Amino acid sequence: MMKRETWIKGEKQMEEKIGISRKRFRFNGAWSALFWSYILILLLLLVFGTVLYWSAKKVVVDSVERSNSAMLGQLREFADGQLQMIEQLEQQIANHPKLLQLMRIRVPLSGVEEYEMVALADDLNRYKQLTPFISDYYIYLPNADTMLGPGVKTTPDILFGSAIRFEGKNAEDWVKEFQSGYHYRSFLPSLQSTNSLGEQKDVLTYMQTLPLGSRSNGSATLFMIINEDELRKMFRGIATAGKGEIYILNSDDQIISATTDAPSPPAFKYTDLPGNQGKMEIKDAGKGMVVSYVTSSVFGWKYVLEVPRAVFLKEVNEVRSWSLLIFILAALSGAAVSVYLSYRNIRPIRNLVSIVNGGGTGDSTHQGPAEYELIRTSIQSARLKESELRSRLSQQAPIIRIHFLNRLIKGYADLHELQPESLAFMEIRFISDLFSVITVDVEDMSAFSAENDPKEWLFINFVISNIAADLANERHIAYTTELDQGRIAVLVNFREEDAETCRAEAITIAEQLEQVLCQRFHLKVAVGTSFVALGIQEIGEAFREALKSMDENVKRQTGASAVDALFDQELSYYYPLDIEQQLTNYVKSGEAEKTEQLLNALYTDHFNGDGSGQLVGSHFLLHLSATLLRIVQNTPKADSVMTKRLLQSQTDIAQDPHGAFEMLKTEFLAVCRLWKEGRSDQGSRTVETVRRIVRERYNQNMLSVNLIADELGITQPYLSSFFKKATGRTIVELIAETRLHEAKRFLAETDYTVAQIAQEVGYSNDIGFIRFFKKHEGITPGQYRENIQTECKP
Repeated sequence: MMKRETWIKGEKQMEEKIGISRKRFRFNGAWSALFWSYILILLLLLVFGTVLYWSAKKVVVDSVERSNSAMLGQLREFADGQLQMIEQLEQQIANHPKLLQLMRIRVPLSGVEEYEMVALADDLNRYKQLTPFISDYYIYLPNADTMLGPGVKTTPDILFGSAIRFEGKNAEDWVKEFQSGYHYRSFLPSLQSTNSLGEQKDVLTYMQTLPLGSRSNGSATLFMIINEDELRKMFRGIATAGKGEIYILNSDDQIISATTDAPSPPAFKYTDLPGNQGKMEIKDAGKGMVVSYVTSSVFGWKYVLEVPRAVFLKEVNEVRSWSLLIFILAALSGAAVSVYLSYRNIRPIRNLVSIVNGGGTGDSTHQGPAEYELIRTSIQSARLKESELRSRLSQQAPIIRIHFLNRLIKGYADLHELQPESLAFMEIRFISDLFSVITVDVEDMSAFSAENDPKEWLFINFVISNIAADLANERHIAYTTELDQGRIAVLVNFREEDAETCRAEAITIAEQLEQVLCQRFHLKVAVGTSFVALGIQEIGEAFREALKSMDENVKRQTGASAVDALFDQELSYYYPLDIEQQLTNYVKSGEAEKTEQLLNALYTDHFNGDGSGQLVGSHFLLHLSATLLRIVQNTPKADSVMTKRLLQSQTDIAQDPHGAFEMLKTEFLAVCRLWKEGRSDQGSRTVETVRRIVRERYNQNMLSVNLIADELGITQPYLSSFFKKATGRTIVELIAETRLHEAKRFLAETDYTVAQIAQEVGYSNDIGFIRFFKKHEGITPGQYRENIQTECKP
């Protein structure tokens, strides 16, 4: 019995230990996550190390092969570029207009024929290439037994016997070679030549029967001397880097040139090297060799790099050794590092979590790595800056709101300011499209305060704003703003949909406001109420109506003036500074429709249908003319004739007020157009400047939207948006269209290679240019040129 109880107790203790162990290593804490993450990284490293160990040979072999192929590709690009000069020179000489005529002459030669030969020799000087690759070139005319070169007219005996002597070949051998049949881009292997000064060098010779396209023996032979030393310079460095030898092999298995002075015949043939490029392994004199090759795109030669296999695999063995060493070190140190890093990094993480959650600065007794400390301080700084910015923004929000309401009521608000997010930021909300403006002007505050102190005026404005808002907000939504000292404007947004009901509501609010201010605060005020505006765009007109209504109330309170007593009719003049500024803003903004509406409304206010009030109306027209005169003085493209017309029109106001007003309205609208065209002209100049920069610099690889924006002194986003809106396409599309147009012109009108055309249109290499051309045209530049040539053939 005792043994059974002891056994049960031991089982419980074991289960408790296992439970504690499971809690310690489960994935619900930062330490466990870090530890097992490091272990997983270690396992991945070991797996990758194992894979690397077994695949190191293939990876490095492929790397060396790609390196050799890349070096051979560079050799091909450079060598083919030099060989293309042979083609260009061949085309220039073969198409010379005098050559075909000289091919037909025979000995004895006339004086004219002798002169033509000398002239052709002089012309050949123009084709002299600015490269040391082509040493010299001559045209052999068999009928005249003459050799023509750049500035040289001689015979084969003199040329090959005295000027240039070739080892193993005399003048007679060369003549037989020229006349042996049709030569199509024939190269002879390396020869040693000696000039008249005794200088020796290795050269290659090139022969082409002329005229081109004729398969007969031909009437002439183009003979070029290629400086083999220059050719060897191109690939000797590549051969040294590849630790092997380079051969140039033609289709007849002849070694055109090699890095060795006396190359032995290779252990492979031209037919053993299929395709444009490749690699194979061979045995040469009992030694394993690795052969890499690429094919010339000009003459079909094979550029061959032959490397001993032991040299080729040297790096493979080094990589294999390093892989094994890294594998062992990772296995030994990985576990210990995982445990150490887990304990070291757990505390900084906990501190960061505490800071992000706003729980304080965390545990500062333990300093983590520099990165964690930087993150901790950055988060603290960001939170402080965010709090400071929010505080500043909240302090500025009332000022921004007052400024916005001031401009909105006067009709100056921009459309972007009326977006929902902008209104929400200023805590402004509209519930309908029905608005009315109430203006309040304090005329006398002596009963409230005997001192005319600015602080007292601030208090009065505060009182009026709050009372007006309280009265209007009982059933509607109202916003107040201070226009001037003792002058307040109230914008009421109605809930009702009936304009007549809203008008009555606005009058009731104005009467209650006037009553409260007079009875409770003993203020003498004038209150004006506008019509009900249908939409935000009419708020400015409603404000003008409220000002006019307020002025009329002031007149009714003060009684008729001394001037009014002189007339039987009631005179009314209304053209305050606010309305004049509003009219000026409409004109300078180019808003002709709003300008015309405001002018018509002012004219109706001052001229009654029965012809009364003509004296006041004439006075108003004089002021209106003065307003226009001030605007004209700052108007772009305004001429002096307009100014003279305005000055002369003042004499016609009293005689024909209606005609004078129509003339003034026409002039106002003309000035509106000038201001609008001024803005349009600036945009047109910017667009044209961008187009000019693209036309002038499309061949620059660095041309971009950022470069154009920097030159114009504006930001890149603004320039992109402006150009897209003005032209309907982006600047990137304009650059692409310009380059594509110029590329087509080069392909159709010149013999430039694709690589040359790529550089001419702003591409650093032909690969990117070909991809760009095919994307827009659907075919490669070479195919496009072939199509053009086919279309031009009769």
